[in-house]
Amino acid sequence: MAEQRDEWLGRRRMHLRLRFLQGESTGSYVTRLAARNNRPAQEVLRSMGTGPVPVDPQYTEMYVSRYARERLATLAGYTVAEMQERLIGLRDEFLMPKNAKDDWEWPWDARAGYIVQACSLCAARRGTRSPSWLILPDPWQVCLRHRRWTDNSRSTRHPYIDLGELAEVVRAQQRLNRIRKRLGPAGRWVFADACSILVRSGYLEDPAETKQWGALAAELGEQRVRPLAQFSRLSLLTRDLAWLEVRRLNGVLGSTEYQDWLPRTTHRHGYRFTEPLTVWHRQHRPLRQGIPHLSSGEVPASVDVRRATGHALPSPLAPVEELTCLPWVRMPNSMDRLFL
Repeated sequence: MAEQRDEWLGRRRMHLRLRFLQGESTGSYVTRLAARNNRPAQEVLRSMGTGPVPVDPQYTEMYVSRYARERLATLAGYTVAEMQERLIGLRDEFLMPKNAKDDWEWPWDARAGYIVQACSLCAARRGTRSPSWLILPDPWQVCLRHRRWTDNSRSTRHPYIDLGELAEVVRAQQRLNRIRKRLGPAGRWVFADACSILVRSGYLEDPAETKQWGALAAELGEQRVRPLAQFSRLSLLTRDLAWLEVRRLNGVLGSTEYQDWLPRTTHRHGYRFTEPLTVWHRQHRPLRQGIPHLSSGEVPASVDVRRATGHALPSPLAPVEELTCLPWVRMPNSMDRLFL
């Protein structure tokens, strides 16, 4: 250890507890917990062990040791299990190595996922006025309650995009939510396949081609607006893939339904999608035996999901390029981090 731990610190709960934000990053939570109790973040970290000075949570995720996780849970007034359930970054797969010299670290790049700004109105409902940050598998989030799109931009002038006049984006997110509710973990890989098909088709909606998107792109930048412009098409593709996949996984996909799906779906989306839809269709033939338990996430240990479906069960922050069964093609001019 770089310095001696003070074993007496972090053994008692802090005076004020903090309400969780869904999907919040560990760094954001620790920073908010300190502010809630009117203490510097560095002081709270010292109660969790030893390590480097804190970093603004808008830049990266914070990772902790098993020891620091236990201290943080005590300080926050929750059990470790409760903390793991609400903060993805505290799950075992993201813990620091046992031989690490420090109890926390702030690597320049998050190991998985994207740092996305939380909806400020959702944060305010939980008593937080300062910016809060989420760790998500995609570089955006749609808040349906407040009709806001937030992303991994760090713009202080435009911290969110108002969806009040973009009803198609709201409908697209509602559509995706229904799919994920019906398919469970499989909904994530269906979405990943839809992303891959969209890119492979060459159907990259140019925001400048329409007046509505063009005006928004001129104000916020094309790279930031492009995902919104394509979101409706992406959700429709996901819906059509999900129609076949839910029947396949439940073992009720007949040969006639399977054969009719491709021409119907290709006609709906256009000739550009013929090649990637055909490739996807060939890889999703009817199963001899369905996996109906998959929608609830309770798959028997005896079932080899990857072998049966061609997909592995997704981890919480797995990006779409790792989940799709199609060869990934990077979107032209895309950036991992916007920082606009």
